[in-house]
Amino acid sequence: MGRTHALAGVASLWLLQDVPTWTSPDLLAPMAVLAALGALLPDLDASQSKIKHLTVAGVTPFAPLSLALNRVLGHRGLLHSLLGWSLATLLFLPLILVTNGAVPLALSLGYASHLLSDACTKSGIPFWYPRRKRCHLLPRLLRLTTGSAAEEVVFALLGIAVMGLLLRQLPLQ
Repeated sequence: MGRTHALAGVASLWLLQDVPTWTSPDLLAPMAVLAALGALLPDLDASQSKIKHLTVAGVTPFAPLSLALNRVLGHRGLLHSLLGWSLATLLFLPLILVTNGAVPLALSLGYASHLLSDACTKSGIPFWYPRRKRCHLLPRLLRLTTGSAAEEVVFALLGIAVMGLLLRQLPLQ
């Protein structure tokens, strides 16, 4: 679900904890927003995704692209693959010209977190697209069903991880 993906994107910022220039307290909030956005991007190809319905100043900017991608690609195709993540990351790279590199990194980490999360579900992902075979990170018995109680547990654990990330950034007094 979108909220779990967004939280997984923010939690992925733990990977940057040893890079002080990208995890300073003043950068954490924008990085968190970008990682959450990046984590929603693979679902641009889904007809009922959170990102499709995201409203900015009364406009749903992603809706036309989402409709087109769903029509052409269907859901969990190119955008849920290594190729899709690579292409998205290449699209993010020009942002280095106007930022310190944190923006494309946060978007890319968030995107990757989505793929890893979906690879833990019963549906899996076509990681080696255009090869359609679905890949999974977990054994069959441990794979999650989207919207299930198990996903709620994952959501809670991600919430704890994000709280830890935020608390770690608080200045000591």
